[in-house]
Amino acid sequence: MFSRRWTSLIFLILIFAMAFSGCTKKATPIEPPGETEPNGQTPGETQSGSISPLTGLPVEDAEALKLRPIAVMIDNEVSARPQSGLMNADIVYEIPVEGNITRYMAIYLDKISDKIGPVRSARPYFLDKAMEFEAVYVHCGGSPQALKDIVDLKIDALNDLKGSPCFWRAKDRKMPHNLYASTELMRKVTLKNNLETSTAPAYFQFSDSFLDLDGNKVDKISIKYYSGYFVGYEYNESEKLYYRSVNGKQLKDKEKEDQIKAVNIIIERLNTKVLDSAGRLAITNIGKDKGYLLTGGKLIEIEWQKDSRSGKTIYKDLQGNEIKLNKGNTWINVVPYTSKIEIGDQ
Repeated sequence: MFSRRWTSLIFLILIFAMAFSGCTKKATPIEPPGETEPNGQTPGETQSGSISPLTGLPVEDAEALKLRPIAVMIDNEVSARPQSGLMNADIVYEIPVEGNITRYMAIYLDKISDKIGPVRSARPYFLDKAMEFEAVYVHCGGSPQALKDIVDLKIDALNDLKGSPCFWRAKDRKMPHNLYASTELMRKVTLKNNLETSTAPAYFQFSDSFLDLDGNKVDKISIKYYSGYFVGYEYNESEKLYYRSVNGKQLKDKEKEDQIKAVNIIIERLNTKVLDSAGRLAITNIGKDKGYLLTGGKLIEIEWQKDSRSGKTIYKDLQGNEIKLNKGNTWINVVPYTSKIEIGDQ
């Protein structure tokens, strides 16, 4: 009898002990596996070295860095505004053309843009800039000299007038201000025609931390290209961005309706000359001259130098050091000495 009672007591003690230990033991949490992107990255991370040489920012798809930049000629006449796709460009050049107006050349590398344009014709001095990036040049026709240069200089180009299948005509605008392209269609053509033969060269130097120039604080700048055409930039301190306007009106993307913004603004000063009765221009972009850099709400004077048509334009401060930029997009305004620049409120 005693033996049975003792055995039962031991059995009850063991059950109690097991139950107590089960209540007090802390469970070890199981970490869920991290999600990965198709390229093996975790969301929000980039592959080592996946930095755009045009913006200094991480790219979403490292494969884009194996591609060439694409340089697209974009219309800037009144009937072409607002334009499409400027907000997605890494770099935008604005340079005068005939007719008392300017034209844009937008450069794209990794960003996707479903609609870019209106696409317009080529000019020789835009080719000089496109060659600096080893870019595929996208246009619709061009001046006689520009078309000759494309052939003579062996520039890879997509020309609507030669049937490149990356363009379409929109129905809400009249010709010639209704021709558009997209990064997807342009890449299909460059890949199909084996034009992806190089990658984007290193271009600007970017500051690792936010750059505070040793210059004057300037919140506004206005460039009066012609009597009936001027552009403005106004700095937003909280966003560290410059908002762009044309003739006093906000310049917005046609589809997104977002105002066009820039992290950096470079102004190149130079001389121009009218070549013919059509008003076509010769622009002195080979050599050296003065200019300005605006970033982070500050302005400094700079010098630019370009030694050949395909040579890279080097921008230096007045002490001879190559300038650095803040990471992000850049607008480059090429401004003749016949045009007036107003700095700040004047």
